[in-house]
Amino acid sequence: MPEGVKIQSMFSGIAPRYDLLNHVLSLGMDFYWWRRMARASGAAPGKRLLDVAAGTGDSSLALARRGAEVVSTDFTLGMLALGPAKFRRKGLAHRVRASVGADAQALPFADSSFDGVTICYGIRNVERRDLAFREFLRVLKPGGRLTILEFSRPRWAWLRVLYDFYSLKALPRLGGWISGDAAAYTYLPESIRAFPDQASLAAELRSAGFSRVAWTNLTGGIVALHVAQRKA
Repeated sequence: MPEGVKIQSMFSGIAPRYDLLNHVLSLGMDFYWWRRMARASGAAPGKRLLDVAAGTGDSSLALARRGAEVVSTDFTLGMLALGPAKFRRKGLAHRVRASVGADAQALPFADSSFDGVTICYGIRNVERRDLAFREFLRVLKPGGRLTILEFSRPRWAWLRVLYDFYSLKALPRLGGWISGDAAAYTYLPESIRAFPDQASLAAELRSAGFSRVAWTNLTGGIVALHVAQRKA
């Protein structure tokens, strides 16, 4: 089975309890991380943003709360389908539109059509990041901003030891118990360890043609917030 199909199947299977798992496994920090991402993205009234790998839409909601118009899309239709009801419940359906399921490596949107592109916890699941970065540049307007929120490498050795224990031992058991799919929550920490650290991801973005690349560590570097710009 192709890797992309495996990932689609895995996320479709855990979609119904995905939000609950995010809140529990992050110890509630995911709400804070969404807010920091939305602030860094420049989301504001009059701005049009594309939220790639939006999952069930929490990231899209964070952008919409700042007044932006958001196109929420995901590679996994099982996740994307849960978004519209959530947008209505939160009173933000007028600002968020769940679009067709979109592969980050081949986005179905016109050139220079967004003020910003965001991707949260999704870029590490993209098979060809270089293709995704090329697509992000293409759909961004000149001067537009890319914001990436992703698990990364903790700054301090003691925190790395603690985080490794939690993610390798506790997370698969707890995630498997709640979701019914222990394999999914074994894959997730493994995918984080295979992903570039903060400086390496920044270097990839510069090589892809982005300018003004910077990152901010959140919660000691467990999560990193990368921001980059398409040249004006």
